[in-house]
Amino acid sequence: MDRRKFLKYSSLSAAGLAFASCAGGSDTSGSDSTDTSAVSDTPAVDFGPLEKTDLTLGIIPLTDCAPLVIGYEKGIYEKYGLNVTISKEASWATVRDGLVGGRLDASHALCGMPMLTELGPDKAPMRSLMMLDRNGNGITLSKNAWDAGIRPGIDYGSFDEFGEAYRSYIQGFSAPPTFAMVFPSSMHNYNTRYWLSAMGIDPENDVDLIVIPPPQMVENMKAGTMDAYCVGEPWNQRAVFDEVGFTAVVDRDIWKGHPEKVLGTMQSWIDENPTTARALTAATLEACQYCDQLDERLDIVEIISGRPYVNAKVDYAKASMTGTYNYGGFDDTDRTKPIKDFNLFHKLDGLEYLEGAENANYPYKSHGVWLLTQMIRWNQIDMTEYPADADEIISRIYPTEIFEEASQALGIEVPSDPMPVEPAENFIDGMAFDPSDPVGYLNGFEIRAGAPRKFAFS
Repeated sequence: MDRRKFLKYSSLSAAGLAFASCAGGSDTSGSDSTDTSAVSDTPAVDFGPLEKTDLTLGIIPLTDCAPLVIGYEKGIYEKYGLNVTISKEASWATVRDGLVGGRLDASHALCGMPMLTELGPDKAPMRSLMMLDRNGNGITLSKNAWDAGIRPGIDYGSFDEFGEAYRSYIQGFSAPPTFAMVFPSSMHNYNTRYWLSAMGIDPENDVDLIVIPPPQMVENMKAGTMDAYCVGEPWNQRAVFDEVGFTAVVDRDIWKGHPEKVLGTMQSWIDENPTTARALTAATLEACQYCDQLDERLDIVEIISGRPYVNAKVDYAKASMTGTYNYGGFDDTDRTKPIKDFNLFHKLDGLEYLEGAENANYPYKSHGVWLLTQMIRWNQIDMTEYPADADEIISRIYPTEIFEEASQALGIEVPSDPMPVEPAENFIDGMAFDPSDPVGYLNGFEIRAGAPRKFAFS
């Protein structure tokens, strides 16, 4: 798939939900539900006079918009002197356009969006202030797959066994089946491609990958326009509860602890509002801490499920957020499993190889290396080799000093190594990721755009 084909559905995703948002967003600034009684007893860190106090923050209706919504609803932003308006966006394309055009000050954003926006056709300097969460997605298959004998991955003895069955199923189509994900710069896209490739299925040729905004996934599958999709919650669980599809795999089993959403903004906004950027980051970090308190999760779910935000039944979001995930199926088998790390908003549960217990929000530069390898792997950007100035590119996109100042001000220790090795056991194919050897990593994949050509440094 060339770069044009890779991006061809981006504009469709922007248009597909345009009717759902006035002037690009759904404004919740008039909400009366803010509960300031839940503000932390500790005073806000004083970073100095704020350049801008009225901020518009974008979200997409997904459970992992929780830090921004909770920061608003619980008065955390207010504590830092920030008068926040939450704007529910129609699609990830409107998030990108809202940031680039200045309508949004910052936003719940896809982790690959800053890099692809800078290196892709837009050439706009988007930045990742911090990570909002880890994990959080699933891959849903249709009832057609079930009727063909495919079951949730947990029903099989091994991933290889599932892969053999699913590969045979895909190869049985006369034309490539349609597989939806949410946006080209999403982990949904990269994890879908990674998962398919690990089974020997070429995402360039064996499936037809398209872009659909998250809230439209279930209805599109119900209408028969797709055979599978990868999306964040609650839209996998809704398919299960509504008996539209079943979960094949959760993404923490594709890459355990992978980066997911970031707090995105533009370099020009940081330049104009350096103190506000630090206050916003610190407040959002406090909100992430709040979201990782399991005894608050039900309250959080009830808040984010409301109409101004996710607009979904509480039961849809509750399953993943409380760690009791239902893989579903069209038989009488109960496939509810405890997945305590399905949503990681602050603590690195189960990722002991990383320093400290509270580094889930750190903008690791190794994530930038991984994303860059995948963009090159799939010919998504105009780079046929790994760039010699990659470290400089990644340092621009991940201005870690802002997060480090905010984190240290809150007494949270930051890691000393921004480029840790991801161990083999964290990946579904057992292939470790060493960010110091991106070219070797790229060349280790048999399925990639342009294969069998080998990559090198430019």
